[in-house]
Amino acid sequence: MALKFKIFDLPVAIGVDFVIMAVVLGVLWRTPEELPVWVAVLIGSVLIHELGHAALFDFFGVKPSIRLHSGGGETMGLRLPTRQSIIVSAAGPGMGLIIGGIAALAAMSSPKLGANPIVEDVIWANLGLSVLNLLPFPGVDGGSILNELMTILLGRPAAFVGRAVALVVLAASCLGLVAMRQYVLAGVVFWMAVSTTTRHGSGSGLSRGADAHVAGQLLAQGLYDEAFRAACVRMAKSPAEIGPILDGADALRLMTRYDDSVTGYNEALKIDLYEPRALRGRASSLRRLGRSGAADDVLGALLSLPMEKAASAQVVGLGEAGRYREAHDLAVRAIPCAPNPAIARALRLLASNYNHTLGRDDEALRVADELIAGEPGEAAFHEMRAVILCDLGRFQEARSSARRALAGRPKHPELMETAGAVERMAGNAEAARTLLVDAAVARPNDPVARAELALCQVQLGRLDVAKTALATLPPFAGQDPFVMYAKAALACADGAHDAALALLTEARRSRPHLGRRAGVDPIFSALLADTARRASIAGPAAAT
Repeated sequence: MALKFKIFDLPVAIGVDFVIMAVVLGVLWRTPEELPVWVAVLIGSVLIHELGHAALFDFFGVKPSIRLHSGGGETMGLRLPTRQSIIVSAAGPGMGLIIGGIAALAAMSSPKLGANPIVEDVIWANLGLSVLNLLPFPGVDGGSILNELMTILLGRPAAFVGRAVALVVLAASCLGLVAMRQYVLAGVVFWMAVSTTTRHGSGSGLSRGADAHVAGQLLAQGLYDEAFRAACVRMAKSPAEIGPILDGADALRLMTRYDDSVTGYNEALKIDLYEPRALRGRASSLRRLGRSGAADDVLGALLSLPMEKAASAQVVGLGEAGRYREAHDLAVRAIPCAPNPAIARALRLLASNYNHTLGRDDEALRVADELIAGEPGEAAFHEMRAVILCDLGRFQEARSSARRALAGRPKHPELMETAGAVERMAGNAEAARTLLVDAAVARPNDPVARAELALCQVQLGRLDVAKTALATLPPFAGQDPFVMYAKAALACADGAHDAALALLTEARRSRPHLGRRAGVDPIFSALLADTARRASIAGPAAAT
């Protein structure tokens, strides 16, 4: 459980375990009356420390996030080159030394000020903890700096050497403090080391319970922020491994932090120039940023790879480029060559999706039903079925499938978005709004999520809110077919039927199934009451 908020668009989370730790430390040397001030000072001081890290991350072009936990705090971002990583690690204690130093100088210049418990707290929480943080213990900034220095000195990743030195220093420090009868300070030092080591493993990396599959599992559950944190932990432990970089980049892309995800995919491609997942993700992020030409170049490189190595990535890349027939045909060709049943099922699902997009709903539904019969617990299969049934106007069946999908992965933004869209079209716009708000918050720059939320607001009669939701999207998102569909709903609500019809026509040109959806969407019932209009929208559309 954590309190989550943003500071200048920087995600921050303060865990309950951090607050408990702050209270426990405060009890050791503060009266009950002074305890709340101590907790507030510690929270502020650790936040300032982490903001020091975050500012340098941002300076080097990486968007980080901050979390305070029982071991102190951590600022997470994609791995930087060794020298930059040292600077980032040193920036946090540097901020604390500056704040604590100023407070210490003020205390020395005024004995009355120096006796103030708040000033003492500021000095200890900044100066004291910064000095401790610079010691080469496992899991703290000093340990990270030591690991990077060992890498520079030895010319290769040397985290093991750094950890060995750090453990020796930790043992010597604790024994020395005990010998000097500084039991409380020894306990604090030991707790910091144990907490961060337990949380992140024996280095500043992955905890023992979080193996190489954790980030992927979190991504599958739609827990993108948690997946990104897990990937960052793994990157710190295994900087030369491509898997954590790809997991982190995928998490950033799914959180719609497209610029940052491109940086991540670029780092992965430095390790393997022909990594299909990195090429597909980079193309997707570039396309979301409106850089279609660059995205097509990356897609071309992806399509040049052997199908046996890159089929799934190639199929998805073609679909995201709007080349649905090519995507479908490639998926069908690749199924017999799939290296395992899971990939074969994924390719069949993709083929079903593109069949639906192209208007082959009967075939798409048949495949979805077959996939569900073979693996009834897979949420993605139920979601696909819900989308097809919704566009066919079979809302009650669609609701059942959407709820079944969401039950398996209740926090997955895309499943919430699908369930919300189905609820809206079934006439339950108020119930849909909660789901769609959560989906849009999780993916703030995703045009589809924002379009679905705007459609819900239109159905609820909140036209100004819907207009704001679309107006705050990046300019290039205006060409997204789902955004055009939402704009058509706004035009229809304003009585501009010709404009609405033109927008729907354009939307279905890119995504043919949107024409069929409009035919059963209650938002367009008045517009499409005219038989000729309904036929022009719901009829077959040319799709690439």
